[in-house]
Amino acid sequence: MVSRRTAIAGGAGAVLLAALGYRIWDRGVFAGASGEAYTPWSQWRGSELDGRRRPLRAAILAANPHDTQPWIFEASENAIKVIADRSRNLGSFDPFRREMQLGLGCAIENLVRAAGVFGIATSVRAEEGQLKLSPGPEPVTVAHITLDAGPAGRDELFEAIANRHTNRGPYLDKKVAPEMMVDLVKLTSSPDVNVVLFNDGGARKEMGAIVVEATQRIIADPQMSLDSYHWIRTGFGDIEKHRDGVTIDASGIGKWITMASKLLPDLGASATDQYWLSATRDVHTATAPMFGMILVRDRLDMAQAIEAGRAWQRLHLAATARGLAAQPLNQPVEMVDRNLMLGRADTFKPALAELARMDGWEPTFVFRMGYAEHEAPPSPRRSLEDVIISRA
Repeated sequence: MVSRRTAIAGGAGAVLLAALGYRIWDRGVFAGASGEAYTPWSQWRGSELDGRRRPLRAAILAANPHDTQPWIFEASENAIKVIADRSRNLGSFDPFRREMQLGLGCAIENLVRAAGVFGIATSVRAEEGQLKLSPGPEPVTVAHITLDAGPAGRDELFEAIANRHTNRGPYLDKKVAPEMMVDLVKLTSSPDVNVVLFNDGGARKEMGAIVVEATQRIIADPQMSLDSYHWIRTGFGDIEKHRDGVTIDASGIGKWITMASKLLPDLGASATDQYWLSATRDVHTATAPMFGMILVRDRLDMAQAIEAGRAWQRLHLAATARGLAAQPLNQPVEMVDRNLMLGRADTFKPALAELARMDGWEPTFVFRMGYAEHEAPPSPRRSLEDVIISRA
């Protein structure tokens, strides 16, 4: 006969196993980057049934800050209005919504690339004006895109759209060929945007130190820390509910550590910040074979910010097509904006300008690029139906 103690122990064990099973399911320990939140990555080509809305399936896969996806598209037969959803902001992390504007530019670039392949000719007109400090959450139009019939064509960058992901893992100690660097700069630069790439050891060391110092300043700022932490997504249910934000799967820490991290209790803002700092110091900057900057004449000019975002998307797509990985490391420019917001003296802008050696141009985006040790997973995305307004 089973003793009462054995029965109790067995029942407790069953409860623990059930709890562990639920934890594994709820956190998506074995699921990886899968589920409804990731279906836009497999539906990105759309079909002829989408009509002229079809390029928007590519637009919603664009790069954007912290995967906030701050876009709304108002679509009609002959035009698309791109609207900034300013309720989806990073607060003190992006006080002028400059990075939001960059993300909208990225979406526009994807849209234009896809439209050309689908036989739709586009013309983009960005709204003029200056980005203001801490605007309200009301949506605001940032660009108008006209749609006309055009010849369908092939596009190397379009083909890279579904493979472009932010890679936060370690990069290999392998130089990017100089001719490839020249090719990337030519493809990306324009009269309103300049791109600087450098792989010299001294310059890389300087840039790494600037990025690490900026990260230290950010995590020491309680408001910036909280505004960043607001967009961290952990469990499977959390990801499926929000379909946005930075996930454990995309953190670049490796398969087994990722699975273990999902089982553990969530880290608070302070512990998350410390992990981010150590990753920035020991992985992101330490293994970067190449850094780069995107520069404009005025980083707070609305139209120039859109063009800079388009340039980043174009650059990241071109890098992906050539087997390169990339990751934004824009902490120094985020600190430039934060210091301006608070009226503090700033050392980051002159430090970046000295590295760029381009008088009359302002850095608006910093990144690393190279050959990654491992492929990066996709990020969650809201469905097209969640971000589109249709007009007759």
